[in-house]
Amino acid sequence: MKDNLKITPIDNEQLSYKTKLALIELINTGSPDGKPFKLPNEDELSQRLGVSRNVLRDALGSLEDMGIVTRRRGKGTLANPALADTSCRLDVEPELQRTFENAGYQVKIDTLRLGFVYRSDPSFHPGLDCDAYLTVEKLFSIESGAAAYCVDHIAAQYVRRAENQISALNTMTHYQFLSKYCGIPMAYTVAHVDIAIAEPWLSDLMGLPEKEPLLLMKDHIYSLDHELVGFTQIYFRRGILDLKFLRRNF
Repeated sequence: MKDNLKITPIDNEQLSYKTKLALIELINTGSPDGKPFKLPNEDELSQRLGVSRNVLRDALGSLEDMGIVTRRRGKGTLANPALADTSCRLDVEPELQRTFENAGYQVKIDTLRLGFVYRSDPSFHPGLDCDAYLTVEKLFSIESGAAAYCVDHIAAQYVRRAENQISALNTMTHYQFLSKYCGIPMAYTVAHVDIAIAEPWLSDLMGLPEKEPLLLMKDHIYSLDHELVGFTQIYFRRGILDLKFLRRNF
């Protein structure tokens, strides 16, 4: 099994995240028949990836949360290529562009609105002191037309230091922007899923039939300090993405 694994050494930038991606790659390519297999032990795996055991354990823990690996005493770490190769996992991939790309689409993104709004945002938790917010509205299109409409609201107090760089949001996600320019890496997102009927303005924007049902996902976004930083609404056109959640039973 060792010689069949395609392992790419990684550098120190975003080490844990890159280690996780490298592990997913080797799990995808490590089993010719696609069946679950046992990964090398931590010493060997960390040496071949060029990372410390602590970094490797963090990455393996993340993959375990994602259901891609299981770690059991006496049996080692078992990897499941079928889950590593699953696209449109909303519990795994928070970035909408990557979700479309992983599903095999070439996606075009148009920024419809980008700027500060100076009033409170009722979408945030009532306990959050947010009298202004940065709003980003984007339309995601594929070959067959508009596929999703996304509105991000980020509490103004978290982006003040990067006010002169907000144009970067035309080409990057709010997760990337908050981490790179504001020094606020995101920890987790709580998603609320519902069905919505497209209002006339949204039907016109996305080229939908009148009263077309859409999947609506409302995300509350938290920092590593458990602060509510942002709120996102995404309207998905049906029939484009085979969206999935993994439900763990242990």
